[in-house]
Amino acid sequence: MKIGNLNKPHKKYAIIYTDPPWPQEKGNARKARPKQGKELDYPTMTLQEIKQVHKQFFAMTAEKHNIFMWTIDKYLHDTEQMMAECGYKLHARFVWDKENGIAPAFTVRFSHEYLLWFYPPKKMLMPVKEYRGKYTTVIREPSTTHSTKPQAVYEMLERLFPEENRIELFARKRRAGWDYWGEEVDK
Repeated sequence: MKIGNLNKPHKKYAIIYTDPPWPQEKGNARKARPKQGKELDYPTMTLQEIKQVHKQFFAMTAEKHNIFMWTIDKYLHDTEQMMAECGYKLHARFVWDKENGIAPAFTVRFSHEYLLWFYPPKKMLMPVKEYRGKYTTVIREPSTTHSTKPQAVYEMLERLFPEENRIELFARKRRAGWDYWGEEVDK
C-alpha cells in the first residue's frame, strides 16, 4: 500500500475514514457482461487482515478521535464485533441510499451501504457546535463507479471536524486537507 501525505511520522489523527476491502466477490455473470469474472478489481483482505491493518493506524490517533468505517450488510455485525474487540463503541450507523444497486440471486436490489461511526469510550471527538444536529443518518446520493463513496460524506466530515487531522484508509483519490493510504490513489 502507498502512504501519501504522511510527512510527519508522529502525526496524530482525530478522524480515520476507511473503506476496507472486505472479502467479497462480484455477483453472477450477467447477459450484459458474460465474460466478467467474480473477482473484484482490487485485492480483498480477510477479516483478520483488515483488523490488523486498522490496529496499526489506531495507534496513530489523537486522544479524542472517531473512526468512520464503511461496511455492507454481509459484514455489518462482523464490523461492529471487530471494532468492539479493538476497544471502540458504536455511536451511529449511517445508511447510504445509493438510489440503485445490484440484485444478487435476482431477489431484492441491494441499494445501500453502511458508514459506522466508532469512538473510544469517553473520548469521542465532538463535532463543531455550528454543525451539531445538522446531518441525518441517511445519505442520499447516486453511486457512480464501483466502490466510490459519496462526496456528501467527505463534505460532512470536513464540516463537522474542520480543524482536525484526517486520514483516509484504502483511499482511491487524493483530497485536499486529507492524508491518505491506499494502492489506488495514483491510478
